[in-house]
Amino acid sequence: MKKSIAALILTTATFSGAALADFQHELTLDVSPQKGGAWVVVEKAGQPQAGATVTILGDTTQSYVTTDNGRIFVHSNVESARSLTFKATDDDGNSVSAQRLIPSNRS
Repeated sequence: MKKSIAALILTTATFSGAALADFQHELTLDVSPQKGGAWVVVEKAGQPQAGATVTILGDTTQSYVTTDNGRIFVHSNVESARSLTFKATDDDGNSVSAQRLIPSNRS
């Protein structure tokens, strides 16, 4: 009985550690909608990702590259409010996306 409990604890710890390791290397995307676009922050393991490519899905003509602090302002040329899907891709090919409602450009 003690051996099976110890084996269960060891197995759980092993898989939990693997899941945590993957989470720590996961790319994250923070989108803060503003009038006329959105501020986008790309991080990996809590560190800003300079040089990550940010695109708006459905509009292949717009792509942006994050600065040293992992941020970029993505412009929306549409006057009315609409929902946009942002996709960030790092140099290793990892990607993440988020959908946000961008407010109208009108005053």
